[in-house]
Amino acid sequence: MSDTVDFVRVCLVSHRLGGHDGVSVAAAAWQRGFRALGWSVTRAAGFFADDEPGDVLVRGLWADRPGEPPPPVDHGTVARLCREHDLLVLDNAGSLWSAPEASAALERHALRAGVPVLLRHHDPAWQGVALRPAHGDVVPLHSERHLHVLVNELTRAEFARRWPVLERAGALRLAHNTVDTSPHGDRDGTRARLGVAPGEVLLAHPARVEAANKNVPGAVAFSRALAAVAGRPVRHWLTDPAPGPLDDVLATAPGLVRGHVRDRDDLYAAADVVLLPSTWEGWGLPVVEAAAARRLVVAGPYPVLEEIRALGLDVLDPSEVDRCAALLADPVAAAAVLDANRAVVLRRWSERDLPAALADLAGSAAALALRGRAGCGAAGGGAAPTAPA
Repeated sequence: MSDTVDFVRVCLVSHRLGGHDGVSVAAAAWQRGFRALGWSVTRAAGFFADDEPGDVLVRGLWADRPGEPPPPVDHGTVARLCREHDLLVLDNAGSLWSAPEASAALERHALRAGVPVLLRHHDPAWQGVALRPAHGDVVPLHSERHLHVLVNELTRAEFARRWPVLERAGALRLAHNTVDTSPHGDRDGTRARLGVAPGEVLLAHPARVEAANKNVPGAVAFSRALAAVAGRPVRHWLTDPAPGPLDDVLATAPGLVRGHVRDRDDLYAAADVVLLPSTWEGWGLPVVEAAAARRLVVAGPYPVLEEIRALGLDVLDPSEVDRCAALLADPVAAAAVLDANRAVVLRRWSERDLPAALADLAGSAAALALRGRAGCGAAGGGAAPTAPA
């Protein structure tokens, strides 16, 4: 990729795309950002929750059946994607334990093709449960010929400690997730479809029920405590409709509502409070999305939340039940918090600033790839794939 390129073919790769999960949402934002630059984007994944023309299914990134390991890696497809694109974006596809063989294949074929690579790490393997065995120092991927984009400072510092060569090579970059700051959801229509009356307080918990870090019991405990002091009916909305081992806990939630809405803006428009009482998040997109939509946010105790608070966002702790009830009862006081939070999002995490940031990241990735081609003997450089291309 030269400095004068006006149109770039980008391949955006993740384990799954098109869903309601945070990585899919963040990947979609980058996709819009690249396209705003006039660049084409091909989506490649092991599983798609939706459909787009030109999508490429990459076997080996996703298990055919839940609980089973992924199938053998399709090296031919991986190699072709590396050859046919000017920029490869691995969105968590080089970070997790879920498909280490596919991650290694993506790195090796990319090095062989010399294509610039952006690796965005939302959830490095050591920050969660190892889902698959990986032999040796495989994931997260950490070649100094690729640009590693970290979504929080905690993870950036951990990468620098584990692989100092990345810091020395200029291959680490902090880039917080951005959000759409022009939400336009349908409050009344969405609440009507959910069966929520106009005077009821709706608490939205956007989470998968099987994900222990989402702390569904903690969310229910907050809803119950708020219902006891709110002075009006409270409804607890968990966006995941799937049955699971926490059904008994959820049965105690006040006015339980279950299920996704198709338009994410409708979620924030319908809600009065957004809950994210997680024990761990790589960033916690609902916190910033809710602030952009002028909704009260109750979150924590996940560690990265302190980074968000330090940058100016007023996020209530789950222990602040009385403060939440007071803000719900005082529109003037609530407006002051909501307006200040939205101003922080506009200043720091607006998607409108994303295209320029992506162009800068792509240029840095191209410089690293060019430097690697000039010095092919560098560590991590150019080993042939372990299976035929």
